[in-house]
Amino acid sequence: MTNTISNVILKPVFTEKSEAFKYAEKKKYYFIVDVSANKDQIKNAFISIYMTEPEAINILRRKPTRVKTGTRHPGYTKTKKIAIITLPKGISLAMTDEEVKEDKKEIKQEKKMTSTRKVVSDKTSDSEDKESK
Repeated sequence: MTNTISNVILKPVFTEKSEAFKYAEKKKYYFIVDVSANKDQIKNAFISIYMTEPEAINILRRKPTRVKTGTRHPGYTKTKKIAIITLPKGISLAMTDEEVKEDKKEIKQEKKMTSTRKVVSDKTSDSEDKESK
C-alpha cells in the first residue's frame, strides 16, 4: 500500500514528556505515524502540513504488548510508530486550539503595536520638518 501525504502523519502525541520537549531550546514534537512510513515520507508530509522544514526526524517503534482479556487467550495492543520531529531554533507550532487562539491574539497585538508605531513615527517626522522650516 502506498502512503499519501494525508495518511502518513496520523495525530500528535500529548504526554508529559512530549509537552516538556515543546518548551526546550530546540523544540521537539511527537506524532503517531503510519507503521509503513519512512523518514522521507514523514518529512514530506510534515512540510506540506505545517509549511516548515524539520531539522531532524527520529523514529520509535512500539511493539505490541500483552493485555489481559479475562479469557484464556491474551490480547495484544497495536504496533505503533512514533516520529520525533525536531525544529530549528525560534520556530514553534500551534498543536491545540488554545495555542492557535493565543497565536492569533499575539498577531493582533503585534499589528496594533506596529500600526501605532507608524503613526508615532510619522508625527515625529512631521514635527521635525516644521521645526527645521
